[in-house]
Formats: sequence, structure tokens, C-alpha cells
Amino acid sequence: MWRRLLNYLSEKEAWIVLATLLGLILFIYAIIFVFLLPFLTRHKEEYVLPSLIGRNHEHVRRSLERAGFHPVIIDSQYVPDRLPMTILLQDPSPNTPIKKGRRIYLTVASSTPPQVPLPRVEGLPYEQAYRLLRESYGFQIAEVKYVTGDVPDIVVEVLHEGKPVKAGQLVPKYSSLSLVVSRGLSEQKVPFVSVVGMPLEEAIARINAMGLSVGYIRYKAAPHVPTGYVYRQYPEKVPGDSLPMGMAIDLFVNGEQPESQVE
Repeated sequence: MWRRLLNYLSEKEAWIVLATLLGLILFIYAIIFVFLLPFLTRHKEEYVLPSLIGRNHEHVRRSLERAGFHPVIIDSQYVPDRLPMTILLQDPSPNTPIKKGRRIYLTVASSTPPQVPLPRVEGLPYEQAYRLLRESYGFQIAEVKYVTGDVPDIVVEVLHEGKPVKAGQLVPKYSSLSLVVSRGLSEQKVPFVSVVGMPLEEAIARINAMGLSVGYIRYKAAPHVPTGYVYRQYPEKVPGDSLPMGMAIDLFVNGEQPESQVE
């Protein structure tokens, strides 16, 4: 068989056949690699991706899909000054040449802010509390309310939507808070008042009517005093018989502490 094949290849017609087959093979390869393969891979059919940041996701999605791309949301973040579903980040980046059919990965603005624990600011100076809430946690300070107290410029309480919030309680990030701040004792003086021997409700009303405030109310059994009556107050006596307006008076009452006041 091999001798017959060698005899055939030695003939001129055989070389013509082989040359024709080789040329045909080269022609087919040229068609595939020069014309067909670039067509299948969309050679030189590239699209320069513009900046999508700041645009509405729904509009961008429709435009990209019409152009032959596949937009995909991979993440969402809350940004206070961005409308929900606004595009924040994109991959590939702007001005990148890409081929049709590629996925475009998007990060959009969320409509729900994250919940963060409120830091402890009660008892801190106002300026320190303000910087902590604004700069470290991103809260807005909507209002500052002043009350009388022993020490000036100390945060007494934090309010969110008008309700007190305590340290560690979850609050929406970037939300508005109000601070209740002590302005110290008033320079205006009011007469000292003694409420020893009065029923508790009457004693509280008398103190408030004089421009003072009620501090701690402590209950303890006291002989020779009717139940529910004040048997001691602090301060008991002051120089000049006058106090700064708003000063707190602590009361000691005969009896047991009501259940509604038990912490």
C-alpha cells in the first residue's frame, strides 16, 4: 500500500490535487479568522460607556438594554442628598470601551437609612456632644432647648421626633435630633419656701408656684408624720432666704414609694 501511495505522489497530477486541497484549507481558515470570527466576537464594535452616576436607575436600565447591555444592581447605599434609586457607582468606570452584551454593575442610592446606636452624650458639654453627633455619626441638630440646672452648657437629654432617646438606642442615621441643654441656675432670685408638713401634691404645687423645681422624691417611714406628707426637704434653709429660680428641691416623704415610680 505504501509503495502504491509513493508511486501516486510521484505523479504530477497528485501534486496538483494536494496543492488544491492545501489552498482550499487555507482559504477556509482565512474566511473563519479574518471575517467570521471577528463578526462573532463583534470585533471593533465597541461602545464607550458614559458616566451614569447621578442618573435615575430606571432610565439608565432602559437605555442600556436598548443598546444591548445588561445592567445589574449589586449594592445600595443611603446618601442623604441623593434621591432613591439614583446611581452612585458603576463598573466599568465612565469612558471605558466595552462590547455589547456585557454586564454593567451598578450601586444605587437606598431609600432607607441605616440604624445606628445613639452615643452617650448626656452629661457632656454641649460643644463636645454637638461635634460627636454631627461629625462622627452624621446626625443633624434640629433644635437646642435650654432648661435650668446646676451646671451650665451640659446636655441633659436627647430627643428624636419629640421623644427622648437613650444611649445605645437605634436611631436612623442622618436624622434630626434635638438637644436639651442646661443653662445653669438663673441669676434671678426667688424666695425660699418650706414645704415640710405638707401633703406631697400640695408641696409640689407650692414649689412650682415659687419658680423652683422638684428634685428627688424619696420615701421612708417617719414617725409622727401622716402618710404621704413631706417630713424633710433639702435644702432646709439657705442664706438670705432666697434661691436661684429653677433650683431643685429634694423631698422626703413618709410612706412607701408608689409602684408607678419604681424604676
